[in-house]
Amino acid sequence: MKNYDPKSIRNICLLGHVGVGKTSLAEAICHTTKATHKLGKVDNGTSIFDARPDEKDRKMTISMGVGACEWNDTKINVLDTPGFADFLGDAHAALRVVESAVIVVDAFAGPEVGTELVTRLVDEVGVPKIFFVNGMDRENVDFEKTLNAMKDAYGTSVAPLQIPLGTGQEFKGVVDLITKEAFEYKAGGDGRGRKIDIPADRVDEVEAARGALMESVAESDEDLMNKYFEAGELTDDELRKGLNKGCAEGLVFPLFCGCAPQNAGTDRFLNAIVDLCPAADTNATVDVMDGDEKKSIECSPSGQTLAFVFKTISEEHVGELNIVRVFSGELALSTEVQNVTRGSSERLGSMYVLVGKEKQDASKITMGDIGALLKLKDTHTNDTLAGKGVKHDVVKTDFGEPLVSVAIAAKSKGDQDKISMGLGKLREEDPSFTYSFHPDVRQSILSGMGDMHIEVLLAGLKNRFKVEVDRTPPKISYRETVTKPVQYVEYTHKKQTGGAGQYARVFIDLEPMERGGGYQFEDKIVGGVIDQPLRPSVDKGIRAKMTEGILAGFPIVDVRVALVDGKTHPVDSKDVAFQIAGREVFKKAFEMAAPILLEPVDDLKVTVPEEYMGDVMGDLSSRRGKISGMEPKGKYQIIGAKVPSAELQNYMPVLKSMTQGRAFYSKSFSHYDPVPYEQTQKIVEACKKAEGGEES
Repeated sequence: MKNYDPKSIRNICLLGHVGVGKTSLAEAICHTTKATHKLGKVDNGTSIFDARPDEKDRKMTISMGVGACEWNDTKINVLDTPGFADFLGDAHAALRVVESAVIVVDAFAGPEVGTELVTRLVDEVGVPKIFFVNGMDRENVDFEKTLNAMKDAYGTSVAPLQIPLGTGQEFKGVVDLITKEAFEYKAGGDGRGRKIDIPADRVDEVEAARGALMESVAESDEDLMNKYFEAGELTDDELRKGLNKGCAEGLVFPLFCGCAPQNAGTDRFLNAIVDLCPAADTNATVDVMDGDEKKSIECSPSGQTLAFVFKTISEEHVGELNIVRVFSGELALSTEVQNVTRGSSERLGSMYVLVGKEKQDASKITMGDIGALLKLKDTHTNDTLAGKGVKHDVVKTDFGEPLVSVAIAAKSKGDQDKISMGLGKLREEDPSFTYSFHPDVRQSILSGMGDMHIEVLLAGLKNRFKVEVDRTPPKISYRETVTKPVQYVEYTHKKQTGGAGQYARVFIDLEPMERGGGYQFEDKIVGGVIDQPLRPSVDKGIRAKMTEGILAGFPIVDVRVALVDGKTHPVDSKDVAFQIAGREVFKKAFEMAAPILLEPVDDLKVTVPEEYMGDVMGDLSSRRGKISGMEPKGKYQIIGAKVPSAELQNYMPVLKSMTQGRAFYSKSFSHYDPVPYEQTQKIVEACKKAEGGEES
């Protein structure tokens, strides 16, 4: 495949609800452009995009696929993203590197939950969007009904540029409303339509639909609106220019229709991608981080090389494939670039154009283009590759905070290290999950975007790294603290068993600190009642006891301790004695100071359709949530709330059920709050019972 000028490159991503045929559309595009020799199918496992074993097994996209093709002297890079909400991280990554988003909609179902989700995401990013209504050959499809549902959901800016010739088994092609031409297609053919006459009984319908299109385009531009009112119509040239301008500015949402599995309507859609979608150099700037400062820099084909790794794929027996978008300059084979993110250098030894799982050798990747690099030493998703002297990083993709967590442990004791290694490899491909050991609860916690995400990750561990795990609900990371001060609490440690003895006597004051205060130790000894070298031993013993916890075995926080008095023995006082005395006097003082448990509280933001507001807010109240605010956003409300982490462990399925899957949420840690007395008693009792079970 030859190299293209940025003006002749179109980068698009396919988004939509799960199962609407995004991958089938990607297959149809590649086949129609002759990038592939046959039309791949998801259902029979021949798709070049869903090539992973787990994708074939589940018959769904799990990881983004990339397909490059050529049409009308233009290179089109197609990014096929997963539709399942748990894998929306790839949609975030794709939208960082494209100029247009194609939202695929099922012809029978119309806009669904996933449609709403990705449309909001596209609007947040601000790239132009196009709708493709797929599956016109399905039974009981009503195009007019689906179109009206689209307009109800996204406004009158939804502008169909085509209408179908028949639906269901009668579907045979489309009518282009700009050229007023009809095209019919052979099912499963090459995607290139045969021009036919518009059926006589559809002429009036075509004229009416074309008039509606003119009106939609005219409403996006004041000059066009005036011309439309004066002349009663727009010329073909005015219509095309208005569509381009309106689409680029997000004022018109062109809508197309077809049947990707049968490769019908694909050629007309490809024409629209070339004509309507912005070129790769439309916005020749990129946001970068220069230290802590975010700024926008100019890009040019002859400028300094600046490329961004937006996806990493690990291929068995091949290695890691890093997929990059070049924002400025070019990446050339056999040259050296700097990995700005990691402060290292990389030599570009293998470079490819991707067509799904197939790779074509490339000699360079130019500005605006997308390609793949193989076997780099230490380069992964979100890394920046640049020319010498470049110090700034391309702004990283924000994958959001994971929403669902599980505790995992290897079924075989010797496999624990394999878990860390395997998940480390998986995270290089998918940074939207986290994995870490939590010493306070002594659990390894895997956190992802949903139950399906977790399931796929654990299946990857089993199938790729031969590690099986047990999964349990994660324990909550409680903390312990005190609520009142106590003074002059004494403890004497004395050990006389023959040989060297141990002796230490200490007095401390203990008081609570403000939340987040941590721990403070003050030496208030006057005179030499405790030798100076032994005083830090008291602090060391206290810190050790704080780590272990006293009330229920959780770390102790937000306390101030003052060492105020004590006594030593000329022979038996030593470091270990004062450490033990420090531990025990702190335990004694802690129990006297009205101890309580603290629980983590999350900052929760729930985006919910207005009709479900009451149910969602009532549910949050039942979870001891405190509403912190509400913000309208179109037909949605964003509810802000502070909710204890313990109350959110099963929140995702409940929220989906309550709102028919139309609400979504994000969360992040906020602060610690006291646990109510009744809950505290239950937690303490459960911890003591668990500790007893472990000891036995």
